[in-house]
Order: sequence, then C-alpha cells, then structure tokens
Amino acid sequence: MKNRYFALLVILTIFAFSALVGRSFRVGKVPNGSVNACANCHVDPQGGGARNDFGQAVESRVTPNGQENFWGADLAAIDSDGDGFTNGEELQDAGGAWTSGTIGDPSLVTNPGDINSHPAPTGIEGLTELPSDFILSQNYPNPFNPSTKISYFLPEPSHVKLEVYNSIGQLIRVLADANLAAGSHVAFWDANDQFGYKVSSGIYIYRISAGDFSAGSGNEFVESKTMVLMK
Repeated sequence: MKNRYFALLVILTIFAFSALVGRSFRVGKVPNGSVNACANCHVDPQGGGARNDFGQAVESRVTPNGQENFWGADLAAIDSDGDGFTNGEELQDAGGAWTSGTIGDPSLVTNPGDINSHPAPTGIEGLTELPSDFILSQNYPNPFNPSTKISYFLPEPSHVKLEVYNSIGQLIRVLADANLAAGSHVAFWDANDQFGYKVSSGIYIYRISAGDFSAGSGNEFVESKTMVLMK
C-alpha cells in the first residue's frame, strides 16, 4: 500500500513539474519577462497555482499550453492590478510594440500583477509612445458572475459613452457618460440594470463611443464586444 502511495506521489510530482515547465515559455512572451519570471502571472513567485490579475488577463488570451503571442497594445494599455500604471508602463513597453529582446530599462520594470509593485512617476519616462488609437478590451472575467471589468484606452481627451445592451438591443445600463482624460480607464459592471435590479443570465453587448463626432471629423470611435453573464 505504501508503495502505491509513493508511486502516486511521484506521478503527481512529475505532472505538476511538467505543467510548470511546460508553461514557463510564456516568460519569454512578456517584455522584460525574465525580471519577474513566473511572478508576472502567478501569486506564487515560483509559478503554478493561482494567477494574479495580469496572469488572468493573459490566460483569457491563450489556450491551455498554447503557444500564442498575447502581448500587444491591447494588453499593454490595461492596468491589470489597479495601481495606476498600465501593464506596458510597468514592463517598459507602454505602447505594446515589443516583440523580442530587451526594451526600455529592465532595472525599472515592476510587476503588472502586483498592486504593491509599481514604478515611481519618473520611472516611466523615455518609454515607447503610448498607443495612438482608441482601444476597447475584452471584459474580464468572461463569462462572469457577479461582476466584470471593462478596460479601454483613450489616445486623447474625449467624451466617452460606455453602454450595456441585452441580446435584443435594449439598453440595460450606462457605465460611463463623461469627458475623460487621455489614458487607460476601467469600468465595472455588477450585472445590475439602470434601476438597480439584477439581470438574468445571458449574452450582453457593451458598446463604447468616443472621440470627435462633429461632422466630417473622421475621428470618432465606436466599437462593441459581447460578454456572457453565467449564474
């Protein structure tokens, strides 16, 4: 019996080690990823187990053990850990243009998944340019219950309207309707409608309109994405 338990323990250890090593390649898919290594994505700095906020954003963009390249302007513009600095600013690639090698100053890299790790205000000087386009990110988590986060980026000060509709086009909730500064922004939806009532499970659409909508400006931005509430 003891031999069986020992054999099972060995098998589980090998499996866990293989899974950990099998995904360690993702360190190389993050700008300056070797600075924080597995701690970029995991609560445990040794890797494996629970993912931090940045790791969850990465997970939503890849398949299990998949080799996808997930870094780009979209992910760079998000402030995953809510510390006031975008993932790109923390990793020295504010614009999300990195594809390989070292970028910026690795000594100034902080952890995009740890709210207690963030650059000093002067630590983001000299970074690559911020995205020049409006960006609406996929909500996270998705599917969700009871709430979800919607991130978006404004390349210039804009009046922003962010709305939630149900699958038949009825307006459910206005999440933002204001003049906002350029930069990264986050909105949260708690699955309540405009009157404070919980909505039912299903597919919902969130729509952003921003920019200059004056006639002929050509600088307006409208985009929609779907999300799923699953109770």
